[in-house]
Amino acid sequence: MQPTQPGWYWDPQGMPNLFRWWDGENWTDHVSPIRNVGPPVEATRPAPSEDGRLHSGGLSCAAQPEPWTWCPDYPHLDDAIGQQVVVGHTPRGDYIGCVFIGRLPDEYAGDDLDARGTEFSSAMLETFYAHETPHGQPEPTTGVIDGHPSWQLVVPMDVKDDHLGFAGEDAVFVLVDLDGRPGVLYASLPDVPDVPMPSADELFDDLAVD
Repeated sequence: MQPTQPGWYWDPQGMPNLFRWWDGENWTDHVSPIRNVGPPVEATRPAPSEDGRLHSGGLSCAAQPEPWTWCPDYPHLDDAIGQQVVVGHTPRGDYIGCVFIGRLPDEYAGDDLDARGTEFSSAMLETFYAHETPHGQPEPTTGVIDGHPSWQLVVPMDVKDDHLGFAGEDAVFVLVDLDGRPGVLYASLPDVPDVPMPSADELFDDLAVD
Protein backbone atom coordinates (compact mmCIF):
# COMPACT_ATOMS: atom_id res chain seq x y z
CA MET A 1 0.00 0.00 0.00
CA GLN A 2 0.97 3.65 -0.32
CA PRO A 3 -0.16 5.65 2.71
CA THR A 4 -1.76 9.01 2.03
CA GLN A 5 0.51 11.82 3.17
CA PRO A 6 -0.76 14.48 5.61
CA GLY A 7 -2.43 17.37 3.82
CA TRP A 8 -5.59 19.21 2.88
CA TYR A 9 -8.00 17.08 0.83
CA TRP A 10 -11.56 17.55 -0.35
CA ASP A 11 -13.76 16.97 2.67
CA PRO A 12 -14.87 13.30 2.67
CA GLN A 13 -17.98 14.28 4.63
CA GLY A 14 -19.17 16.16 1.57
CA MET A 15 -19.03 19.70 2.94
CA PRO A 16 -18.94 21.71 -0.30
CA ASN A 17 -16.03 24.01 -1.16
CA LEU A 18 -14.09 22.86 1.92
CA PHE A 19 -10.91 20.90 2.49
CA ARG A 20 -10.30 18.76 5.58
CA TRP A 21 -6.90 18.05 7.14
CA TRP A 22 -5.68 14.42 6.98
CA ASP A 23 -2.94 13.91 9.58
CA GLY A 24 -1.58 10.74 7.96
CA GLU A 25 -3.79 8.44 10.03
CA ASN A 26 -7.13 10.16 10.62
CA TRP A 27 -9.37 12.95 9.41
CA THR A 28 -9.24 15.85 11.88
CA ASP A 29 -11.74 18.54 12.85
CA HIS A 30 -9.80 21.16 10.88
CA VAL A 31 -11.47 22.43 7.71
CA SER A 32 -10.48 25.26 5.39
CA PRO A 33 -11.85 26.91 2.23
CA ILE A 34 -8.21 27.31 1.12
CA ARG A 35 -6.02 24.35 0.17
CA ASN A 36 -2.61 25.96 -0.26
CA VAL A 37 -2.09 26.87 3.41
CA GLY A 38 0.18 25.23 5.94
CA PRO A 39 -0.79 22.57 8.46
CA PRO A 40 -3.38 23.65 10.99
CA VAL A 41 -2.15 24.97 14.30
CA GLU A 42 -3.85 23.40 17.28
CA ALA A 43 -5.67 26.30 18.88
CA THR A 44 -5.96 26.87 22.58
CA ARG A 45 -9.43 26.04 23.83
CA PRO A 46 -10.33 29.23 25.67
CA ALA A 47 -12.65 29.23 28.64
CA PRO A 48 -15.09 32.04 29.36
CA SER A 49 -13.79 34.85 31.54
CA GLU A 50 -15.02 35.29 35.09
CA ASP A 51 -17.76 37.50 33.68
CA GLY A 52 -19.15 34.53 31.71
CA ARG A 53 -18.21 36.09 28.39
CA LEU A 54 -15.88 35.33 25.50
CA HIS A 55 -13.49 38.13 24.52
CA SER A 56 -11.71 38.39 21.17
CA GLY A 57 -11.14 40.73 18.25
CA GLY A 58 -12.06 43.76 20.33
CA LEU A 59 -15.51 42.33 21.03
CA SER A 60 -17.18 40.23 23.69
CA CYS A 61 -20.27 38.05 23.78
CA ALA A 62 -21.92 35.79 26.31
CA ALA A 63 -20.69 32.19 26.43
CA GLN A 64 -23.43 29.75 25.46
CA PRO A 65 -24.46 27.11 28.03
CA GLU A 66 -24.05 23.35 27.74
CA PRO A 67 -24.32 21.41 25.48
CA TRP A 68 -22.44 24.13 23.54
CA THR A 69 -18.68 23.45 23.32
CA TRP A 70 -15.54 25.09 21.94
CA CYS A 71 -15.01 24.58 18.20
CA PRO A 72 -12.31 25.14 15.56
CA ASP A 73 -12.15 28.39 13.59
CA TYR A 74 -14.29 27.39 10.62
CA PRO A 75 -14.73 30.92 9.20
CA HIS A 76 -10.98 31.72 9.48
CA LEU A 77 -11.37 34.98 11.35
CA ASP A 78 -8.32 36.52 12.98
CA ASP A 79 -8.09 35.75 16.72
CA ALA A 80 -11.37 33.83 16.53
CA ILE A 81 -13.15 32.23 19.45
CA GLY A 82 -16.08 29.99 18.63
CA GLN A 83 -18.67 27.72 20.20
CA GLN A 84 -20.82 25.08 18.54
CA VAL A 85 -23.62 22.66 19.32
CA VAL A 86 -24.56 19.58 17.28
CA VAL A 87 -28.24 19.76 16.30
CA GLY A 88 -28.51 16.89 13.83
CA HIS A 89 -26.74 14.34 11.68
CA THR A 90 -26.68 13.83 7.92
CA PRO A 91 -24.66 11.58 5.58
CA ARG A 92 -22.35 14.58 5.16
CA GLY A 93 -21.60 14.67 8.91
CA ASP A 94 -22.81 16.58 11.97
CA TYR A 95 -25.00 19.65 11.49
CA ILE A 96 -24.10 22.41 13.93
CA GLY A 97 -25.16 25.73 15.31
CA CYS A 98 -22.28 28.09 16.03
CA VAL A 99 -21.30 31.53 17.31
CA PHE A 100 -17.91 33.17 16.58
CA ILE A 101 -16.27 36.47 17.38
CA GLY A 102 -12.94 37.73 16.03
CA ARG A 103 -11.40 40.22 13.60
CA LEU A 104 -12.14 40.51 9.90
CA PRO A 105 -9.20 39.05 7.90
CA ASP A 106 -7.03 41.42 5.88
CA GLU A 107 -8.34 39.96 2.60
CA TYR A 108 -11.51 42.00 3.10
CA ALA A 109 -9.85 45.39 2.68
CA GLY A 110 -11.30 48.87 2.28
CA ASP A 111 -12.91 51.66 4.24
CA ASP A 112 -16.54 50.89 3.36
CA LEU A 113 -18.11 48.81 6.15
CA ASP A 114 -21.07 47.90 3.96
CA ALA A 115 -18.85 46.64 1.12
CA ARG A 116 -16.70 44.60 3.51
CA GLY A 117 -19.75 43.11 5.20
CA THR A 118 -21.34 42.22 1.88
CA GLU A 119 -18.15 40.57 0.63
CA PHE A 120 -17.60 38.62 3.84
CA SER A 121 -21.20 37.43 4.19
CA SER A 122 -21.36 36.42 0.50
CA ALA A 123 -18.17 34.36 0.83
CA MET A 124 -19.47 32.65 3.98
CA LEU A 125 -22.84 31.83 2.41
CA GLU A 126 -21.18 30.39 -0.69
CA THR A 127 -18.73 28.30 1.33
CA PHE A 128 -20.89 26.93 4.15
CA TYR A 129 -24.46 26.92 2.86
CA ALA A 130 -24.46 24.99 -0.41
CA HIS A 131 -27.29 22.74 0.81
CA GLU A 132 -29.44 25.59 2.16
CA THR A 133 -31.39 28.25 0.28
CA PRO A 134 -31.70 31.91 1.36
CA HIS A 135 -35.30 32.81 2.10
CA GLY A 136 -36.17 36.17 0.54
CA GLN A 137 -33.72 39.00 -0.02
CA PRO A 138 -32.82 40.43 3.38
CA GLU A 139 -31.18 43.83 3.54
CA PRO A 140 -28.42 44.79 5.98
CA THR A 141 -28.98 47.39 8.66
CA THR A 142 -26.59 49.81 10.28
CA GLY A 143 -26.34 50.91 13.87
CA VAL A 144 -24.00 51.76 16.71
CA ILE A 145 -22.52 49.35 19.29
CA ASP A 146 -20.84 51.04 22.24
CA GLY A 147 -20.17 54.15 20.14
CA HIS A 148 -18.81 52.25 17.11
CA PRO A 149 -20.56 52.00 13.71
CA SER A 150 -21.93 48.54 13.00
CA TRP A 151 -23.27 46.60 10.01
CA GLN A 152 -25.72 43.76 10.57
CA LEU A 153 -27.28 41.14 8.30
CA VAL A 154 -29.58 38.22 9.11
CA VAL A 155 -30.17 35.75 6.28
CA PRO A 156 -33.04 33.28 6.88
CA MET A 157 -32.15 29.94 5.29
CA ASP A 158 -34.47 27.12 4.18
CA VAL A 159 -33.01 23.76 5.23
CA LYS A 160 -34.28 20.86 3.13
CA ASP A 161 -32.86 17.61 4.46
CA ASP A 162 -34.99 14.65 5.51
CA HIS A 163 -32.30 13.61 8.01
CA LEU A 164 -32.84 16.77 10.05
CA GLY A 165 -35.72 17.60 12.33
CA PHE A 166 -35.90 21.29 11.42
CA ALA A 167 -36.47 23.31 8.27
CA GLY A 168 -34.77 26.65 8.82
CA GLU A 169 -31.93 28.60 10.37
CA ASP A 170 -30.57 32.14 10.48
CA ALA A 171 -27.10 33.07 9.28
CA VAL A 172 -26.04 36.14 11.26
CA PHE A 173 -23.27 38.59 10.34
CA VAL A 174 -22.18 41.65 12.35
CA LEU A 175 -19.22 43.92 11.59
CA VAL A 176 -18.20 46.58 14.11
CA ASP A 177 -15.80 49.31 12.98
CA LEU A 178 -12.89 49.33 15.42
CA ASP A 179 -10.48 51.99 14.14
CA GLY A 180 -10.57 50.60 10.59
CA ARG A 181 -10.17 46.92 11.49
CA PRO A 182 -13.68 45.54 12.00
CA GLY A 183 -14.56 43.10 14.73
CA VAL A 184 -16.89 40.34 13.58
CA LEU A 185 -19.66 38.27 15.05
CA TYR A 186 -20.80 35.37 12.88
CA ALA A 187 -23.46 32.87 13.92
CA SER A 188 -25.45 30.05 12.41
CA LEU A 189 -28.65 29.50 14.39
CA PRO A 190 -30.76 26.47 13.39
CA ASP A 191 -34.42 26.59 14.40
CA VAL A 192 -34.23 23.71 16.89
CA PRO A 193 -36.65 24.01 19.83
CA ASP A 194 -35.01 21.41 22.09
CA VAL A 195 -31.52 22.96 22.06
CA PRO A 196 -30.65 26.25 23.85
CA MET A 197 -30.22 28.62 20.92
CA PRO A 198 -29.89 32.41 21.08
CA SER A 199 -31.82 34.52 18.61
CA ALA A 200 -30.20 37.02 16.29
CA ASP A 201 -31.73 39.86 18.30
CA GLU A 202 -30.30 38.45 21.55
CA LEU A 203 -26.83 38.30 19.98
CA PHE A 204 -27.16 41.89 18.73
CA ASP A 205 -28.27 43.16 22.14
CA ASP A 206 -25.55 41.26 23.98
CA LEU A 207 -22.58 42.08 21.73
CA ALA A 208 -20.18 44.60 23.29
CA VAL A 209 -16.94 46.38 22.43
CA ASP A 210 -14.10 45.62 24.84
